[in-house]
Amino acid sequence: MSGQNPSSPALGQRKGLVSHGVDLVRALFFDRRYFWHTAFLLFLGEAALSLLVIWKIPYWPAYMQQVDMFLAGERDYSKIEGETGPLVYPALHLYIYTAFHRLLPSIENVRPAQFVFLVFYLATFLAVCTIYYLAGRPSNGGRHFPQVLLIPLTLSKRAHSIFLLRLFNDPIAMLIFYLSVIAFQIGGRKGWRLGCVLFSLALGVKMNILNFLPGLLVLLFQYRGIVGTMEGLSIIGLIQFILPAPFFFAKSDPHLLKAYFTSAFDFSRQFLYEWTVNWRFISEEAFLSRERAVALLAGHLTVLGLFAAFKWSPVPGGTLKVLQKGFSNPLNQALEVSQVPAYHIPLVLFSANLIGMLFARSLHYQFHSWYFHQLPFLLYSGAGWGNTLTR
Repeated sequence: MSGQNPSSPALGQRKGLVSHGVDLVRALFFDRRYFWHTAFLLFLGEAALSLLVIWKIPYWPAYMQQVDMFLAGERDYSKIEGETGPLVYPALHLYIYTAFHRLLPSIENVRPAQFVFLVFYLATFLAVCTIYYLAGRPSNGGRHFPQVLLIPLTLSKRAHSIFLLRLFNDPIAMLIFYLSVIAFQIGGRKGWRLGCVLFSLALGVKMNILNFLPGLLVLLFQYRGIVGTMEGLSIIGLIQFILPAPFFFAKSDPHLLKAYFTSAFDFSRQFLYEWTVNWRFISEEAFLSRERAVALLAGHLTVLGLFAAFKWSPVPGGTLKVLQKGFSNPLNQALEVSQVPAYHIPLVLFSANLIGMLFARSLHYQFHSWYFHQLPFLLYSGAGWGNTLTR
């Protein structure tokens, strides 16, 4: 008895507590059963931090001058402008900020608008959490997307600034887009139809949503067949004509139709060199050159074609098999859904967007919101973090 260490029971108890704590942390970070526990804790932290940001720093966007012209009766889209230049966003953007103008107490008092954008910010976080969770459902060749991937989504100073201080339209478009991704993941005929409606509404806020369109076309063909693809495109196109109807029918002037689409979807618009982030390493002359624009477009189409041919049909027989099945039976899906992992839908959409941004003629600071929430997903999907986290 005299040889026993009286401190050994206490030491063993401490080791047990440490081991239990490590197991708890590991479960909160990696165990799918605790996904929403961790997401909820991060949500509370984001809410508290965002309220602190709003309390400390007020700001206001420059869109209100364009809204004033719209409310004053201007229906020629090419004539609506503000201090930042002409209106280059689709109609739903204008309607949303018009609602802010009418419903908020005063455009000089920015705080109520910041609280609205706080809701957008937190809703976006929850939507992205849902995408990650649904992507990790048990499936053929699938994998769990651990909740530790959500932590980086709470650490971006720029994301908080874009949502809560600058009040840009980019976060609104991305929130609606992420809701469309959830609808696509839920699936079924209604899910894909609702997803196309939401996708078009997001496009009605900002044109950058077109970056996702090549991926969506591939997915529509795979999951809905040729007829379903035509239906989805019809839904998207119809909404794009309905949204700007007040501009078309304001006067019997065919110029208004052309003015809207050439302003809201101006593919030839020249960006200002002083605002570019990704092309500062070249001269302004090279930045503005037509040759660079053509080269970027060619590179964009080439890489999209390569991904469509070799990456986006992960089934036996690959793309050729999918095309053969799709064209032989236009009414049915072109692949067996059971053969693809649950993360296939967001992976195709997010990679299409990243390709588009890689070949963008110019990126500005607020465009950070176009891809920020997708980076942990893409890094983990592409083994950027080794995919050994959950082993």
